[in-house]
Amino acid sequence: MKRYVYMFFMIIVSFLMQTTIFPHIQLLNVIPNLLIVLTATSGFMRGRKFGLFTGFICGSLMDLMYNDVIGICIFIFVVIGYFNGIANKLYFEDDLSIPLTAIAVSDLLYGILFYICMFLMRGRLNFFSYFFTIMIPETIYTIFFGIFIYKFIHWLDGKLYPPEEVSFEQENKLYS
Repeated sequence: MKRYVYMFFMIIVSFLMQTTIFPHIQLLNVIPNLLIVLTATSGFMRGRKFGLFTGFICGSLMDLMYNDVIGICIFIFVVIGYFNGIANKLYFEDDLSIPLTAIAVSDLLYGILFYICMFLMRGRLNFFSYFFTIMIPETIYTIFFGIFIYKFIHWLDGKLYPPEEVSFEQENKLYS
């Protein structure tokens, strides 16, 4: 339960940063998507249910703030959280390449699904223009900030839930 509470507060802080501070530091007219980083990281570190929870909250905030239709971002973020939760079996604490790859793929998946739901359905067929001017720069910018956010979440998780030490008797029971 504590994980859900601290993730909720991290989502709120990230959303506030994404909507207030980061529009002032945009590069190539894109800002990093911190909510994608949180959704991908939470699903990747904690599994499908936690990824679904994080994706639902992040998608709800994005839909309520930016979209006319409620549910598009919820769907996209839930899909991203769920698929990263499936990849939970690949999670190793010290490896940084797999989580950053998951963040990059998640951001590209977000861009593709957002394009399909918001532009393609309206007859706008400029996918390659959208891909090279919006999706690729946003993915690179998101990965840059994703390094720091992933390290912070990993550090915070270690502080909140330190690894349990196994006593000699418990270890013998495990191998008997």
